[in-house]
Amino acid sequence: MSEIAQQSLQSNVWTDRADELFQQHRQKIYRSTDQLFARLMLFQWVAAIMIAMIISPRTWVGQSSYVHIHIWAAIFMGGAITVFPIWMTRAWPGTALTRHIIAVAQMLMSVLLIDLTGGRIETHFHVFGSLVILSFYRDWRVLISATIVVYLDHFLRGIYWPYSVYGVLSASPWRSVEHAGWVIFEDIFLVISCLRSIREMRFVANRTAALESSEQNFRQIFEEAPIGMAVVGLDSRYAQANTSFCNMVGYAEEELTSRTPSEITHREDIDKDKQLTQRLLSETARTCVEKRYVRKDGEIIWATRTACLMRDESGKPRHYLAMVEDITQRKKDAVALEEAKNEAERANRAKDKFLAALSHELRTPLTPVLMSAAALEQEPGIEPELRRQFGMMRRNVELEARLIDDLLDLTRVSHGKLQLLFSRPVDVHSLLAHSEQIVRSDARNKSLVLRLELTANEHHVAGDDARINQVFWNLIKNAIKFTPAGGQITVRTANPSPGQLVITVSDNGIGIGQETLPFVFRAFEQGDIRGMQPCSGLGLGLAISKAIVELHGGAIRAESAGRGLGAVFTVQLGTVLPFPEAQIQASQPRRFRGKSHHLLVVEDHEPTLTVLTRLLRDQGHDVMPASTVHDALTLAAEHTFDFVISDLGLPDGSGIDLMMRLSNDYGLRGIALTGYGMAEDLVKTQRAGFLAHLVKPINFDQLHRVLERAQLATG
Repeated sequence: MSEIAQQSLQSNVWTDRADELFQQHRQKIYRSTDQLFARLMLFQWVAAIMIAMIISPRTWVGQSSYVHIHIWAAIFMGGAITVFPIWMTRAWPGTALTRHIIAVAQMLMSVLLIDLTGGRIETHFHVFGSLVILSFYRDWRVLISATIVVYLDHFLRGIYWPYSVYGVLSASPWRSVEHAGWVIFEDIFLVISCLRSIREMRFVANRTAALESSEQNFRQIFEEAPIGMAVVGLDSRYAQANTSFCNMVGYAEEELTSRTPSEITHREDIDKDKQLTQRLLSETARTCVEKRYVRKDGEIIWATRTACLMRDESGKPRHYLAMVEDITQRKKDAVALEEAKNEAERANRAKDKFLAALSHELRTPLTPVLMSAAALEQEPGIEPELRRQFGMMRRNVELEARLIDDLLDLTRVSHGKLQLLFSRPVDVHSLLAHSEQIVRSDARNKSLVLRLELTANEHHVAGDDARINQVFWNLIKNAIKFTPAGGQITVRTANPSPGQLVITVSDNGIGIGQETLPFVFRAFEQGDIRGMQPCSGLGLGLAISKAIVELHGGAIRAESAGRGLGAVFTVQLGTVLPFPEAQIQASQPRRFRGKSHHLLVVEDHEPTLTVLTRLLRDQGHDVMPASTVHDALTLAAEHTFDFVISDLGLPDGSGIDLMMRLSNDYGLRGIALTGYGMAEDLVKTQRAGFLAHLVKPINFDQLHRVLERAQLATG
């Protein structure tokens, strides 16, 4: 509504201005025509006297002569007719009264001239000429006044003094009507001409008002524009600049109009500026460039300048119009953002290096403990209670290793480097049964009922069995963690549609609040999401599980009716057809049996080196230990080895460099055994010539299987 009112107000202002311009123009015409008649009537007065003196200077009575009365009439009557209208043009110029007095006086002057010439027909044309000149006023009303005077004169003098008007002693009354008819005939066309002139004047006034309004709008836009605007002439000098541009560069408009754009442009941008100007003259409709201006105080500012060439109606260039936006702050923000980004990336790299180093330092002391516990757990002849204690030690060390893996997995997820190893179809039921066996003792310790309801007919998926097992283990462990003693946990599988497998892990535990449910898969969230104090774990399991499921093309979601009402976690995966059992058996690698190797073991952590050497020797291998690169190279030069098992971080060098020298000099292949497990570390060991990369801590069975595969790979 306000816009309509504003437009109506603008329209009224425009109409008022058109009326004002029209009145100004008409008043100017009135005044100029008044002056024209003032000079004309003075001339006619003089001409009347001269005509009287030429035509009838004297009159005779017998032999005596006198000055003819026409001369006195020309002098005194002509003066009376002339002086008053001239005075009116000085006293009241442009008024309607003045125009009508002039019209009457002009017709009386015609009457006088007709009388002075004895009613000659030629003098009657003075009437028609006077009417034409009166139409210069473009006011048809003055023609009416003049016509009335002419008609009355011809009518009265035609009756009483016909000689003075027609040049005959007697005249018919209809003769005056005839003369009036010719006058009216001319008046008709003169009135039409006046009305047409008025319409043209109105049109010109409207157009001028529209142009003024447009110019005013442009000037207002130009002056009040929030960005800098400037008009540059073809001589490359500023012709006009608005307030924003003046404030931007620190110059007053008067100072700018004596300068060229090059004078306030940074010297490194001048050449480019001139090239863009030439392009405007030749081909380009507009140009846009980021450039630097030098303010009056010497400060350098950045701006985006858009320029175009303005042309006249014939297409000839008139001037340039430049629109300039100050982007100095934007440039500073971009630099600050880039610096912050670089700093964040540097901090992120430092964090990754720290995690890798922390992982190495945490894993290394766990390795001898895990290998010893695993070996002692399988030692025949030990008491059952000791076997259970060794099993407990092994499981806790593996749990500690899993926590370390979660930290590294989160880093891989954030970098998009979490990789999957696809082999044969994965039996989800087998993985769930395996996970249940792992956590069975934890559930039993809390008196929880853990049930498996595996009813899906299609339960094979394509994927990484270790990663999928990691997801199931996380979900079941979480259910155990957040379900109070005596609770119940149910793991179900189903096929809601062909090709779809749904796995649900539900519990009747403490539940999840609706306000925190959307954040359940966020990293480092654990107990506070469920409304309890943080407990064991780092809060990374669900975040990593979500990434693993999505990498498999599936989806995972969490549901809960509220606090104290339990929770349900659902995993959806696409199914595949299982391999035939015979094919699975045929595809399994052949197990290596009974072969012993000459092994070089390089490890700077003394407990790990001692345990690893002992276990390998117990398996019948010939092992020579070394704790430095120098010792390893010395042993390699003096003995022949089948494989080298080496850590990567050594006191006097790198296991990468050691492997490359052993491979080049002796053709040795190796197995990396290290606490560094980032993706970059795996790439480095592969390039160096390692056959396998084992991340600490490991149990001895893992190393034994890798040795078997290495033997098969090398023949």
